[in-house]
Amino acid sequence: MRISFFHRLFFSLLLTSGLLLAGMSLLINAGFKDGLQNYLNREEIAKAELLAAQVADYYSQSYGWRRMRQAPYLWAGLIRQLGEQPPPRDLPHPPRHAPALNPARTQTSALVPLSVRLNLLNADGDSVLGRPENLTVQSPDYQLQRVPIMLKDQRIGWVSVLQSKQISGPLAESFLYSQSRNIFTITVAALVISLIFAFALVSYLLKPLKALHRGAQRVAQGDLDYRIQQRGNHEVTDVIDEFNQLVETLKRQKQMREQWLSDISHELRTPLAVLRSELEAIQDGIRPMNPEYIDSLHRQVLNLGKLVDDLYALSVSDAGAVTDFAGQPVDVAGLLSDVTESFSHRLREKNIRLVCDADRFSPLWVNGDTKQLRQLFHNLLENSFRYTDDGGEVQVSVSAKQPELIHLLFADSPPGVPDVALPKLFDRLYRVDKSRSRANGGSGLGLAICSNIVAQHGGSIVAQHASLGGVQIIVKLPCDHGRSGKKDTG
Repeated sequence: MRISFFHRLFFSLLLTSGLLLAGMSLLINAGFKDGLQNYLNREEIAKAELLAAQVADYYSQSYGWRRMRQAPYLWAGLIRQLGEQPPPRDLPHPPRHAPALNPARTQTSALVPLSVRLNLLNADGDSVLGRPENLTVQSPDYQLQRVPIMLKDQRIGWVSVLQSKQISGPLAESFLYSQSRNIFTITVAALVISLIFAFALVSYLLKPLKALHRGAQRVAQGDLDYRIQQRGNHEVTDVIDEFNQLVETLKRQKQMREQWLSDISHELRTPLAVLRSELEAIQDGIRPMNPEYIDSLHRQVLNLGKLVDDLYALSVSDAGAVTDFAGQPVDVAGLLSDVTESFSHRLREKNIRLVCDADRFSPLWVNGDTKQLRQLFHNLLENSFRYTDDGGEVQVSVSAKQPELIHLLFADSPPGVPDVALPKLFDRLYRVDKSRSRANGGSGLGLAICSNIVAQHGGSIVAQHASLGGVQIIVKLPCDHGRSGKKDTG
């Protein structure tokens, strides 16, 4: 059987409140019982002290213990002055042992009078008046208290009183029962209030969780426009804020995925349509099968394969799943020099002048992947090659202007791009001039791949207007201080 979180929390609070109230009720009841018994016993001690003072007056009048023993009415008179009834002469004597003598209770629960439990003792502790059995009671339920009788700073005797350690007597029992019943009633009322309060508190505490649950259900059903409106400043509202951010991210990724699929479909449709039309022209005999036409088909297939390769490279860089990434120290200055050297012959085909100063700063180390960094530099040079007019210029430089960063600059001559296009150059499939870009063989993915590679290496990449009249791309990569100034001999 599955127990909901609401019931678990509710019954936990209710059980805790019940245990606290029950424990408090027991402690209050026990404390009240002990307090009442102590109060009654102190009252009896106070009467015994008053009786001891009166006995001392009688003793000083030369009555002496023998006289008082021979005249019990004197003792009875003193007891009457305390407001107590003297013990009846025909009161049956209790048995000798304590269990049989129960001054506190009888079968009718009658309170044994204080006068029966009082004894007058001489200085040696021998009984002068009162029941001798009171002096021999041995039971943990009773205690024998003695009050000294003082005359001229000398102790001439004692007044002893046998007291019970438990509430006794019908009046005391009735009062104790009444108080216990009141405590029980208050406890039950407090428990009911705790039940109502626990229900309200749990409902309030679980309200944001229920809203979060409803939100999760809505999102699971595909409603990415749903947001949880919640007030407060606590941990649950922080979770709700993060949930709303998660839904916003999912919505944005869904939109990007839909746009991505739409753009890919469009990009693939054009070369496939051209390739299809040319093949159908061959099938229909409109165009002859000659080497030139085969070369045209081959170029279309190569462009299509280049687009597929770029899509694959971008998907790999998106996932960060580069299997050969080892995070080894790489001399970016030396690597950039090698890439520019191998790329220089292509630039010469368009009579583009290449200026590179990477050799002067080698080595400059970063912690990265050689294959990815080589692709980064190749894509940036390829971008300059495709979108720089014949007879132009490309400048490549590297420097360590900041202790923590290595700066890489790729600048080219006209044509440039509008201001609004600069931040969009790294978007996927974005082209300033789509027809011209497609004619140049660009897929619109090269700079997006560069952005992912730089991000994986913990750096940044931005596009700006170049002083040469074209575009300059600035790449910043964190420096590897562990290999700074050391030449890799491997």
